[in-house]
Amino acid sequence: MKVALLQENLAKALNHVAKAISTRPSIPVLSNVLIEAKKGKLKLSSTDLEIGINAWIGADVEEDGEVTVSARLLSEFINSLKSGKVMMSSVKNTLLVESVDNSAE
Repeated sequence: MKVALLQENLAKALNHVAKAISTRPSIPVLSNVLIEAKKGKLKLSSTDLEIGINAWIGADVEEDGEVTVSARLLSEFINSLKSGKVMMSSVKNTLLVESVDNSAE
């Protein structure tokens, strides 16, 4: 997966899907957000097994793919960034998030 999008759009979508994430999930993967990049859109999904929330963001998708990542960690990192372009790429089970001033893996 390889995607570029605006920080403010990603932060808004993460805050939206976070509403379906339990603070104490019975299954650890339920604290994650599923990120799917496909056909010019980024889809974020979360669930607590009772409700599920999806959010779609327009993005510059260079390479399709999907990955799950801790919703809390990703949201905290994205919210700490300045407004502007964010690049995300995944290789196997690792997500690399970069902006002009910061990067995290």
